[in-house]
Amino acid sequence: MKSVQDPLTGLLARQSFVDAASHWLGSEKRPRQRLVIFEVFGLSIINETQGLALGDKVLQEVARWLASKFDPARCVLGRWAGNKFVVLYEPCGTEAFPGEIHRASLGSLGLGSSLGRQADLTRLHVGFCDSASRQIDDLLTFASEALHASTRSTGAWGYRFDEAMHRRLLRRQDIEKDLACAIEAREIGLWYQPILSSDGSSLHSLEALLRWNHPRQGWTSPEEVVHAAAVMGMGETLLQHILQEVCHGLHALADADPRFEKIPVAMNVSPREIGDLPLSDIVSRILLREGIAPRHLRIEITEESAMDSLSSSGQLEALAAAGIAIAVDDFGTGYSSLAMLGDKYVKQIKIDRLLISDFHRSDRRMLLVDSIIHLGHALGMEVVGEGVETVEELEHLRLLGCPLVQGYYLARPTPLETLIAQVRHARMDWG
Repeated sequence: MKSVQDPLTGLLARQSFVDAASHWLGSEKRPRQRLVIFEVFGLSIINETQGLALGDKVLQEVARWLASKFDPARCVLGRWAGNKFVVLYEPCGTEAFPGEIHRASLGSLGLGSSLGRQADLTRLHVGFCDSASRQIDDLLTFASEALHASTRSTGAWGYRFDEAMHRRLLRRQDIEKDLACAIEAREIGLWYQPILSSDGSSLHSLEALLRWNHPRQGWTSPEEVVHAAAVMGMGETLLQHILQEVCHGLHALADADPRFEKIPVAMNVSPREIGDLPLSDIVSRILLREGIAPRHLRIEITEESAMDSLSSSGQLEALAAAGIAIAVDDFGTGYSSLAMLGDKYVKQIKIDRLLISDFHRSDRRMLLVDSIIHLGHALGMEVVGEGVETVEELEHLRLLGCPLVQGYYLARPTPLETLIAQVRHARMDWG
Protein backbone atom coordinates (compact mmCIF):
# COMPACT_ATOMS: atom_id res chain seq x y z
CA MET A 1 0.00 0.00 0.00
CA LYS A 2 1.39 3.39 -1.03
CA SER A 3 2.12 5.78 1.84
CA VAL A 4 0.43 9.17 1.85
CA GLN A 5 2.31 12.17 3.20
CA ASP A 6 0.64 15.02 5.06
CA PRO A 7 0.91 17.92 2.57
CA LEU A 8 1.78 20.52 5.23
CA THR A 9 4.51 18.71 7.18
CA GLY A 10 5.69 15.93 4.86
CA LEU A 11 5.16 13.36 7.63
CA LEU A 12 2.96 10.31 7.21
CA ALA A 13 -0.74 11.12 7.16
CA ARG A 14 -2.99 9.51 9.77
CA GLN A 15 -4.06 6.32 7.98
CA SER A 16 -0.62 5.83 6.46
CA PHE A 17 0.87 6.08 9.94
CA VAL A 18 -1.53 3.39 11.18
CA ASP A 19 -0.63 1.13 8.26
CA ALA A 20 3.12 1.70 8.63
CA ALA A 21 2.98 1.28 12.42
CA SER A 22 1.02 -1.98 12.10
CA HIS A 23 3.61 -3.29 9.66
CA TRP A 24 6.46 -2.16 11.95
CA LEU A 25 4.90 -3.92 14.93
CA GLY A 26 4.48 -7.16 13.00
CA SER A 27 7.80 -7.17 11.16
CA GLU A 28 10.08 -7.93 14.10
CA LYS A 29 9.61 -9.17 17.64
CA ARG A 30 10.71 -6.50 20.10
CA PRO A 31 10.63 -6.67 23.92
CA ARG A 32 8.71 -3.41 24.05
CA GLN A 33 7.81 -0.39 21.99
CA ARG A 34 6.93 3.17 22.85
CA LEU A 35 4.22 5.29 21.27
CA VAL A 36 4.24 9.03 21.93
CA ILE A 37 1.54 11.56 21.03
CA PHE A 38 2.47 15.25 21.02
CA GLU A 39 -0.09 18.05 21.09
CA VAL A 40 0.83 21.66 20.27
CA PHE A 41 -1.15 23.50 22.94
CA GLY A 42 -2.02 27.12 22.17
CA LEU A 43 -2.09 26.75 18.39
CA SER A 44 -5.72 27.91 18.15
CA ILE A 45 -4.76 31.24 19.74
CA ILE A 46 -2.01 31.73 17.14
CA ASN A 47 -4.41 30.88 14.31
CA GLU A 48 -7.03 33.33 15.54
CA THR A 49 -4.78 36.23 16.56
CA GLN A 50 -1.90 35.97 14.07
CA GLY A 51 -3.31 34.03 11.15
CA LEU A 52 -3.43 30.47 9.83
CA ALA A 53 -0.21 30.92 7.85
CA LEU A 54 1.78 31.43 11.03
CA GLY A 55 0.02 28.50 12.70
CA ASP A 56 0.98 26.31 9.74
CA LYS A 57 4.58 27.46 10.08
CA VAL A 58 4.59 26.41 13.74
CA LEU A 59 3.38 22.92 12.76
CA GLN A 60 6.08 22.66 10.09
CA GLU A 61 8.78 23.66 12.58
CA VAL A 62 7.55 21.14 15.15
CA ALA A 63 7.48 18.42 12.48
CA ARG A 64 11.07 19.18 11.41
CA TRP A 65 12.19 19.24 15.04
CA LEU A 66 10.58 15.89 15.80
CA ALA A 67 12.07 14.35 12.65
CA SER A 68 15.52 15.45 13.81
CA LYS A 69 15.10 13.76 17.21
CA PHE A 70 14.20 10.26 16.04
CA ASP A 71 16.16 7.85 13.84
CA PRO A 72 13.95 7.23 10.78
CA ALA A 73 15.32 3.67 10.55
CA ARG A 74 14.03 2.89 14.06
CA CYS A 75 10.69 4.69 14.17
CA VAL A 76 7.42 5.55 12.44
CA LEU A 77 6.57 9.26 12.62
CA GLY A 78 3.37 10.94 11.46
CA ARG A 79 0.96 13.83 11.83
CA TRP A 80 -2.01 12.45 13.70
CA ALA A 81 -4.59 15.23 13.43
CA GLY A 82 -4.64 19.01 13.48
CA ASN A 83 -2.15 19.99 16.18
CA LYS A 84 -1.09 16.43 17.09
CA PHE A 85 1.90 14.33 16.06
CA VAL A 86 2.65 10.68 16.81
CA VAL A 87 5.79 8.52 16.83
CA LEU A 88 6.29 4.79 17.39
CA TYR A 89 9.79 3.53 18.17
CA GLU A 90 11.83 1.04 20.17
CA PRO A 91 13.43 2.75 23.17
CA CYS A 92 16.98 1.86 24.11
CA GLY A 93 17.49 0.57 27.64
CA THR A 94 15.78 2.69 30.26
CA GLU A 95 15.88 5.94 28.29
CA ALA A 96 12.93 8.26 28.20
CA PHE A 97 12.16 9.98 24.93
CA PRO A 98 14.53 12.87 24.11
CA GLY A 99 14.94 14.99 27.21
CA GLU A 100 14.31 18.27 25.44
CA ILE A 101 10.69 17.29 24.93
CA HIS A 102 10.09 17.67 28.67
CA ARG A 103 10.78 21.40 28.38
CA ALA A 104 7.64 23.44 28.58
CA SER A 105 7.45 25.76 25.58
CA LEU A 106 8.33 26.02 21.92
CA GLY A 107 10.57 28.93 22.82
CA SER A 108 12.62 26.76 25.18
CA LEU A 109 12.93 24.17 22.40
CA GLY A 110 14.41 26.74 20.04
CA LEU A 111 11.26 26.72 17.91
CA GLY A 112 8.90 29.49 16.87
CA SER A 113 11.50 32.25 16.59
CA SER A 114 9.01 34.20 14.46
CA LEU A 115 6.40 34.03 17.23
CA GLY A 116 8.18 36.31 19.67
CA ARG A 117 6.74 36.06 23.19
CA GLN A 118 3.92 33.84 21.89
CA ALA A 119 6.46 31.00 21.55
CA ASP A 120 6.74 30.82 25.33
CA LEU A 121 2.95 30.37 25.63
CA THR A 122 2.79 27.62 22.98
CA ARG A 123 3.63 24.28 24.52
CA LEU A 124 4.04 20.63 23.70
CA HIS A 125 1.83 18.34 25.76
CA VAL A 126 3.03 14.73 25.69
CA GLY A 127 1.37 11.42 26.39
CA PHE A 128 3.20 8.11 25.91
CA CYS A 129 3.03 4.44 26.69
CA ASP A 130 5.50 1.56 26.87
CA SER A 131 3.84 -1.72 26.01
CA ALA A 132 4.47 -5.19 24.67
CA SER A 133 1.17 -5.05 22.78
CA ARG A 134 1.42 -5.67 19.04
CA GLN A 135 -1.86 -3.84 18.34
CA ILE A 136 -1.51 -0.24 17.19
CA ASP A 137 -5.03 0.56 18.36
CA ASP A 138 -4.09 -0.43 21.92
CA LEU A 139 -0.97 1.73 21.88
CA LEU A 140 -2.85 4.74 20.51
CA THR A 141 -5.56 4.34 23.15
CA PHE A 142 -3.01 4.12 25.97
CA ALA A 143 -0.98 7.12 24.78
CA SER A 144 -4.15 9.15 24.24
CA GLU A 145 -5.15 8.48 27.85
CA ALA A 146 -1.76 9.77 29.02
CA LEU A 147 -2.08 12.83 26.78
CA HIS A 148 -5.50 13.54 28.25
CA ALA A 149 -3.93 13.53 31.73
CA SER A 150 -1.21 15.88 30.49
CA THR A 151 -3.63 18.43 29.03
CA ARG A 152 -5.59 18.49 32.30
CA SER A 153 -2.49 19.05 34.43
CA THR A 154 -1.33 22.51 35.49
CA GLY A 155 2.10 21.36 36.63
CA ALA A 156 3.33 18.70 34.19
CA TRP A 157 3.50 18.55 30.41
CA GLY A 158 4.25 14.87 29.90
CA TYR A 159 2.61 11.71 31.26
CA ARG A 160 3.39 8.01 30.93
CA PHE A 161 0.48 5.56 30.76
CA ASP A 162 0.45 3.50 33.98
CA GLU A 163 -1.79 1.15 35.93
CA ALA A 164 -3.77 3.96 37.53
CA MET A 165 -4.50 5.36 34.07
CA HIS A 166 -5.42 1.88 32.88
CA ARG A 167 -8.03 1.63 35.64
CA ARG A 168 -9.38 5.06 34.74
CA LEU A 169 -9.50 4.04 31.08
CA LEU A 170 -11.53 0.91 31.87
CA ARG A 171 -13.87 3.00 34.00
CA ARG A 172 -14.32 5.56 31.24
CA GLN A 173 -14.95 2.91 28.61
CA ASP A 174 -17.67 1.45 30.85
CA ILE A 175 -19.21 4.92 31.23
CA GLU A 176 -19.05 5.52 27.48
CA LYS A 177 -20.76 2.20 26.77
CA ASP A 178 -23.79 3.07 28.93
CA LEU A 179 -24.06 6.79 28.18
CA ALA A 180 -26.67 6.70 25.41
CA CYS A 181 -29.05 4.45 27.38
CA ALA A 182 -28.61 6.58 30.51
CA ILE A 183 -29.56 9.75 28.64
CA GLU A 184 -32.59 8.09 27.06
CA ALA A 185 -33.74 6.70 30.44
CA ARG A 186 -33.12 10.07 32.13
CA GLU A 187 -30.74 8.41 34.57
CA ILE A 188 -28.42 11.40 34.16
CA GLY A 189 -30.14 14.06 36.19
CA LEU A 190 -29.59 17.28 38.09
CA TRP A 191 -29.19 18.21 41.72
CA TYR A 192 -29.51 21.81 42.85
CA GLN A 193 -27.43 23.98 45.17
CA PRO A 194 -28.60 27.40 46.40
CA ILE A 195 -26.66 30.63 46.05
CA LEU A 196 -27.54 32.79 49.06
CA SER A 197 -26.92 36.27 50.33
CA SER A 198 -23.89 36.24 52.60
CA ASP A 199 -26.05 37.10 55.63
CA GLY A 200 -28.28 34.10 54.85
CA SER A 201 -31.41 36.24 54.59
CA SER A 202 -32.35 35.60 50.96
CA LEU A 203 -32.22 33.00 48.20
CA HIS A 204 -30.58 34.53 45.13
CA SER A 205 -30.42 31.70 42.57
CA LEU A 206 -29.77 27.98 42.11
CA GLU A 207 -27.01 26.05 40.36
CA ALA A 208 -27.96 22.84 38.56
CA LEU A 209 -25.25 20.18 38.92
CA LEU A 210 -25.09 17.03 36.80
CA ARG A 211 -25.42 13.75 38.69
CA TRP A 212 -25.22 10.14 37.43
CA ASN A 213 -25.03 7.10 39.69
CA HIS A 214 -23.62 4.58 37.23
CA PRO A 215 -24.84 1.03 37.95
CA ARG A 216 -21.28 -0.37 38.20
CA GLN A 217 -18.96 2.64 38.54
CA GLY A 218 -20.99 4.56 41.10
CA TRP A 219 -21.21 8.35 41.18
CA THR A 220 -19.72 9.77 38.02
CA SER A 221 -18.31 13.30 37.86
CA PRO A 222 -19.69 15.84 35.37
CA GLU A 223 -16.23 16.01 33.75
CA GLU A 224 -16.29 12.25 33.10
CA VAL A 225 -19.76 12.44 31.57
CA VAL A 226 -18.90 15.37 29.30
CA HIS A 227 -15.68 13.71 28.16
CA ALA A 228 -17.49 10.44 27.44
CA ALA A 229 -20.11 12.30 25.41
CA ALA A 230 -17.39 13.98 23.34
CA VAL A 231 -15.64 10.65 22.66
CA MET A 232 -18.93 9.04 21.63
CA GLY A 233 -19.95 11.97 19.43
CA MET A 234 -22.86 12.72 21.76
CA GLY A 235 -21.86 16.17 22.99
CA GLU A 236 -24.87 17.90 21.51
CA THR A 237 -27.21 15.13 22.70
CA LEU A 238 -25.93 15.51 26.27
CA LEU A 239 -26.17 19.31 26.17
CA GLN A 240 -29.77 19.15 24.95
CA HIS A 241 -30.63 16.61 27.63
CA ILE A 242 -29.18 18.74 30.43
CA LEU A 243 -30.89 21.87 29.15
CA GLN A 244 -34.23 20.06 28.93
CA GLU A 245 -33.76 18.81 32.50
CA VAL A 246 -33.10 22.40 33.61
CA CYS A 247 -36.30 23.51 31.89
CA HIS A 248 -38.28 20.70 33.53
CA GLY A 249 -36.79 21.76 36.86
CA LEU A 250 -37.80 25.38 36.32
CA HIS A 251 -41.38 24.32 35.57
CA ALA A 252 -41.44 22.06 38.64
CA LEU A 253 -40.14 24.87 40.86
CA ALA A 254 -42.79 27.30 39.61
CA ASP A 255 -45.52 24.69 40.11
CA ALA A 256 -44.35 23.99 43.67
CA ASP A 257 -44.28 27.63 44.74
CA PRO A 258 -44.87 30.79 42.66
CA ARG A 259 -42.02 32.50 44.49
CA PHE A 260 -39.57 30.27 42.62
CA GLU A 261 -40.46 32.14 39.42
CA LYS A 262 -38.11 34.90 40.59
CA ILE A 263 -35.20 32.47 41.09
CA PRO A 264 -32.93 31.85 38.07
CA VAL A 265 -31.14 28.54 37.59
CA ALA A 266 -27.55 28.30 36.36
CA MET A 267 -26.15 25.40 34.33
CA ASN A 268 -22.50 24.68 33.59
CA VAL A 269 -21.22 24.56 30.04
CA SER A 270 -17.82 23.00 29.34
CA PRO A 271 -15.08 24.50 27.13
CA ARG A 272 -15.60 21.63 24.69
CA GLU A 273 -19.32 22.47 24.33
CA ILE A 274 -18.57 26.15 23.73
CA GLY A 275 -15.89 25.40 21.16
CA ASP A 276 -17.50 22.52 19.27
CA LEU A 277 -21.27 23.09 19.39
CA PRO A 278 -23.67 25.82 18.19
CA LEU A 279 -24.39 26.62 21.83
CA SER A 280 -26.41 29.81 21.42
CA ASP A 281 -28.68 28.24 18.78
CA ILE A 282 -29.30 25.12 20.88
CA VAL A 283 -30.10 27.09 24.02
CA SER A 284 -32.43 29.55 22.28
CA ARG A 285 -34.30 26.78 20.46
CA ILE A 286 -34.92 24.66 23.57
CA LEU A 287 -35.93 27.60 25.75
CA LEU A 288 -38.47 28.64 23.13
CA ARG A 289 -39.82 25.11 22.78
CA GLU A 290 -40.08 24.61 26.56
CA GLY A 291 -41.65 28.03 27.17
CA ILE A 292 -38.85 29.31 29.44
CA ALA A 293 -37.99 33.02 29.45
CA PRO A 294 -34.23 33.60 28.93
CA ARG A 295 -33.97 35.58 32.18
CA HIS A 296 -34.65 32.37 34.13
CA LEU A 297 -31.48 30.70 32.83
CA ARG A 298 -27.84 31.45 33.57
CA ILE A 299 -24.87 29.93 31.82
CA GLU A 300 -21.74 29.24 33.87
CA ILE A 301 -18.44 28.93 32.07
CA THR A 302 -14.89 28.50 33.28
CA GLU A 303 -12.47 31.38 32.94
CA GLU A 304 -10.25 29.49 30.50
CA SER A 305 -13.13 28.46 28.23
CA ALA A 306 -14.26 32.06 27.83
CA MET A 307 -10.78 33.11 26.74
CA ASP A 308 -10.01 30.02 24.67
CA SER A 309 -11.05 31.40 21.30
CA LEU A 310 -12.73 34.23 19.51
CA SER A 311 -15.59 31.93 18.51
CA SER A 312 -16.36 31.38 22.20
CA SER A 313 -16.82 35.13 22.67
CA GLY A 314 -19.26 35.23 19.77
CA GLN A 315 -21.33 32.42 21.28
CA LEU A 316 -21.42 34.07 24.68
CA GLU A 317 -22.29 37.47 23.26
CA ALA A 318 -25.21 35.92 21.37
CA LEU A 319 -26.50 34.29 24.56
CA ALA A 320 -26.19 37.56 26.47
CA ALA A 321 -28.00 39.43 23.69
CA ALA A 322 -30.86 36.92 24.04
CA GLY A 323 -31.21 37.85 27.72
CA ILE A 324 -29.26 35.00 29.32
CA ALA A 325 -26.85 36.04 32.07
CA ILE A 326 -23.29 34.73 31.80
CA ALA A 327 -21.35 33.80 34.94
CA VAL A 328 -17.64 33.00 35.08
CA ASP A 329 -16.93 30.04 37.34
CA ASP A 330 -13.59 29.28 39.04
CA PHE A 331 -12.59 32.93 38.71
CA GLY A 332 -9.17 34.08 39.84
CA THR A 333 -7.02 31.02 39.20
CA GLY A 334 -6.63 31.18 35.40
CA TYR A 335 -4.18 33.13 33.30
CA SER A 336 -6.61 35.78 32.13
CA SER A 337 -8.58 36.98 35.16
CA LEU A 338 -8.26 40.71 34.54
CA ALA A 339 -8.96 40.36 30.82
CA MET A 340 -12.21 38.58 31.64
CA LEU A 341 -13.45 41.60 33.56
CA GLY A 342 -13.52 43.60 30.34
CA ASP A 343 -16.12 41.38 28.66
CA LYS A 344 -19.46 43.17 28.72
CA TYR A 345 -21.48 39.96 28.59
CA VAL A 346 -20.14 38.74 31.96
CA LYS A 347 -22.69 39.53 34.68
CA GLN A 348 -21.34 37.42 37.54
CA ILE A 349 -17.98 36.14 38.73
CA LYS A 350 -17.61 33.24 41.15
CA ILE A 351 -14.40 33.32 43.14
CA ASP A 352 -12.71 29.94 42.86
CA ARG A 353 -12.92 27.76 45.95
CA LEU A 354 -9.14 27.26 45.83
CA LEU A 355 -8.86 30.93 46.75
CA ILE A 356 -11.68 30.77 49.29
CA SER A 357 -10.45 27.70 51.19
CA ASP A 358 -8.93 28.98 54.48
CA PHE A 359 -8.21 32.32 52.78
CA HIS A 360 -8.51 34.12 56.10
CA ARG A 361 -5.28 32.42 57.20
CA SER A 362 -3.26 34.07 54.43
CA ASP A 363 -2.80 37.84 54.10
CA ARG A 364 -1.98 37.48 50.40
CA ARG A 365 -5.12 35.49 49.63
CA MET A 366 -7.22 37.85 51.72
CA LEU A 367 -5.88 40.66 49.56
CA LEU A 368 -6.62 38.74 46.35
CA VAL A 369 -10.19 37.94 47.37
CA ASP A 370 -10.75 41.53 48.52
CA SER A 371 -9.41 42.85 45.18
CA ILE A 372 -11.69 40.57 43.16
CA ILE A 373 -14.73 41.65 45.19
CA HIS A 374 -13.94 45.34 44.71
CA LEU A 375 -13.22 44.97 40.98
CA GLY A 376 -16.48 43.10 40.49
CA HIS A 377 -18.43 45.78 42.33
CA ALA A 378 -16.73 48.58 40.39
CA LEU A 379 -17.75 46.96 37.11
CA GLY A 380 -21.32 46.30 38.20
CA MET A 381 -20.93 42.53 38.39
CA GLU A 382 -22.36 40.14 40.94
CA VAL A 383 -19.67 38.44 43.02
CA VAL A 384 -20.10 34.98 44.55
CA GLY A 385 -17.78 33.37 47.09
CA GLU A 386 -17.78 29.74 46.01
CA GLY A 387 -16.95 26.63 48.01
CA VAL A 388 -17.65 28.07 51.46
CA GLU A 389 -17.12 25.20 53.91
CA THR A 390 -16.52 26.85 57.30
CA VAL A 391 -18.07 29.58 59.39
CA GLU A 392 -14.73 31.43 59.37
CA GLU A 393 -14.72 31.61 55.58
CA LEU A 394 -18.30 32.88 55.59
CA GLU A 395 -17.63 35.54 58.23
CA HIS A 396 -14.56 36.88 56.45
CA LEU A 397 -16.41 37.05 53.12
CA ARG A 398 -19.08 39.12 54.88
CA LEU A 399 -16.41 41.43 56.31
CA LEU A 400 -14.96 41.96 52.84
CA GLY A 401 -18.41 42.82 51.45
CA CYS A 402 -18.94 39.74 49.29
CA PRO A 403 -22.71 39.83 48.71
CA LEU A 404 -23.34 36.22 47.60
CA VAL A 405 -22.07 32.85 48.81
CA GLN A 406 -22.34 29.18 47.91
CA GLY A 407 -20.93 26.07 49.51
CA TYR A 408 -21.38 23.01 51.68
CA TYR A 409 -21.41 25.02 54.91
CA LEU A 410 -24.60 26.72 53.72
CA ALA A 411 -26.35 24.02 51.68
CA ARG A 412 -25.27 20.88 49.86
CA PRO A 413 -26.55 19.95 46.38
CA THR A 414 -29.77 17.96 46.66
CA PRO A 415 -32.44 16.47 44.38
CA LEU A 416 -35.12 18.94 43.32
CA GLU A 417 -37.85 17.63 45.61
CA THR A 418 -35.59 17.87 48.67
CA LEU A 419 -34.49 21.37 47.78
CA ILE A 420 -38.08 22.58 47.34
CA ALA A 421 -39.00 21.28 50.80
CA GLN A 422 -35.92 22.85 52.40
CA VAL A 423 -36.36 26.27 50.82
CA ARG A 424 -40.11 26.49 51.46
CA HIS A 425 -39.57 25.92 55.17
CA ALA A 426 -36.59 28.28 55.45
CA ARG A 427 -37.16 31.78 56.74
CA MET A 428 -35.66 33.92 54.01
CA ASP A 429 -36.50 36.34 51.22
CA TRP A 430 -36.68 35.11 47.63
CA GLY A 431 -34.88 36.75 44.70
